[in-house]
Amino acid sequence: MGILNLLNEKTQETFQHGDDYLKSSEKYIKLKIFEQLSLTISLLVKFFIIIGLGFLGVFFVSVAGAIALGEKLNSVPLACLLIGAGLLVLMALAFMFRRSIDNVVITKMSNNFFNSDEDEN
Repeated sequence: MGILNLLNEKTQETFQHGDDYLKSSEKYIKLKIFEQLSLTISLLVKFFIIIGLGFLGVFFVSVAGAIALGEKLNSVPLACLLIGAGLLVLMALAFMFRRSIDNVVITKMSNNFFNSDEDEN
């Protein structure tokens, strides 16, 4: 009977260690999800703040440039057309290089994502 009791104790210890491992793994996964989620939300908030301020900056610079150019050309509508055409050219350039932009973003994001896993080992 001593062998059966010892075997029963070791089996219970093994199940307890397995249960502890599962609980620790669950906590780790929740922490990892929280980390990735907070990084993503932080990135989105910063993105919208920077884009919003950048849009306002481009808007005011464009208006000021159109007014200044309008005084030089003696035609505010022509100046607005020139500023608008310049912005459309910039948009077309961004569209032409969209694949390069995607590659840069994906490379930076993958470095951030996969290097965070190496730090934990």
